[in-house]
Amino acid sequence: MKRLKTLFILASILIVTCSCDLQPTGNKTERSSNHKTELKNISKGDFIVGFSHTLNRGAEFAIYKENGSIQDSIIIKDAVNLSTSSYNKDDTFFSSNRSNHHFMVNNKPGRIKKFNDKSLSKATEDEGAFFINTSENYVIHDINVGYTDSGLQGELVYWKDDKQKKNQIKLDGEIVSAQVLDNKIYAIASDEENMSIISINPKTNKQEKKASIPNKTVYFTDDKDAFQIFDERTFMLAINDNVNEKEASKILLIDKETLKTKKEVVMENGFIPTKLKRINDEIVAVSYNGKVSFFDENLNKKKSFEFYAGNSEMLLNDIKFDDSNMYVLIKGFDMQKEKVLGEITSYDLKSGKKVNTTPLKAKKEWEIARFELLHNE
Repeated sequence: MKRLKTLFILASILIVTCSCDLQPTGNKTERSSNHKTELKNISKGDFIVGFSHTLNRGAEFAIYKENGSIQDSIIIKDAVNLSTSSYNKDDTFFSSNRSNHHFMVNNKPGRIKKFNDKSLSKATEDEGAFFINTSENYVIHDINVGYTDSGLQGELVYWKDDKQKKNQIKLDGEIVSAQVLDNKIYAIASDEENMSIISINPKTNKQEKKASIPNKTVYFTDDKDAFQIFDERTFMLAINDNVNEKEASKILLIDKETLKTKKEVVMENGFIPTKLKRINDEIVAVSYNGKVSFFDENLNKKKSFEFYAGNSEMLLNDIKFDDSNMYVLIKGFDMQKEKVLGEITSYDLKSGKKVNTTPLKAKKEWEIARFELLHNE
């Protein structure tokens, strides 16, 4: 079955850290004092970018100003396929799709810590994660357990960003995204044919409700950012035909209390949403083939624009938003002049016009990249 587990094409990954021995111990995190474990001048940067390989170990973190100047960068050895990232006011997180070694970068002093959350399953050791996310006051990531005697399983690991004790729960299926609303966690899970939404009470660490998502056995979610909070009573979810690639893509509205799908909006032909974002009273949907559509609160289309999503030599790797701009990271296969490996281009959300392009210089060639906006004042 043709499932695109990540987002915008091919592999994933990102993260910025050091050529250091960050030693994980169970669900704890330790730092070695013998090597560099900080990114300097992180408070002066606009972007934190992580480069890495799909299979081979090693990664590079770098802090960039919008003009492309590098504030600091680090090469680390013990990192592989850092496929997703997330940001809150205190820390930036990068998770590995092929290892349980994930990374946290403090947004002020730039300290880098590696953390390793072991599976509850005795049958697996180093599963990796499909996503990491920050929602309300929680940090959430999955553990990709895979097939067990009970079928396909995943685990959800979550904790408050005030560094309280981590909780962990087994769920059926692969967990591809999660959000927190009114102090409850809502996760999207799938197997080879079905999708479901599950609610978890973090006070008891128990599953409360589970409901099927109508998917005709062919619709699935491509990216963690396809699942978002629509309003205080509703979630929105973008689904695409990843099996036959014939059915039109959809955006679903899901009721928070009943977990039932209460509205389905069919997308126009050729628009394949992989990221959703609510900005004020508009819903922004991004298709990996270089199209952006804007909808009102009733999901009526208002406008759209196109952006450069790469070519045979430059691949779309990641997209982020602030309230007025969309930021697109494109990365080449080979190093270009002056060690430029890719670029971040910003687009004005009102006009659709290009605002700025930030060249991304790197110390070596990497296969994939992810980034976060640093929101420094």
